[in-house]
Amino acid sequence: MNREMRRLQEREERRRKKEEAKAGGRVAKAQRAASQSKASKLPWYKRIPAFLGDVRQELKRVSWPTRDQMIVFTTVTLITTTTLTLVVFGLDVVMKEAVFWVVGRT
Repeated sequence: MNREMRRLQEREERRRKKEEAKAGGRVAKAQRAASQSKASKLPWYKRIPAFLGDVRQELKRVSWPTRDQMIVFTTVTLITTTTLTLVVFGLDVVMKEAVFWVVGRT
């Protein structure tokens, strides 16, 4: 997005916010106050099941990977982990030998 388009978008957002503040400022405040008072009226032991129900609904909406995708992801992860482990091990051995060579030389 170029600078001109970004400025135009920011200008439109500022204009929209001003219009919302004029028209719906009072309504939005009332809605927020109502939702906060409603949530605070419920005791904690009733909010926990509601929270868990919301979590369950969200988990149903998640786009889970297929079995084939999981196999590929797992394979890539294991190969990458093994490769990086070997690289770090190799660097460790080389650095150790370099330190022994420098210390043994003096």
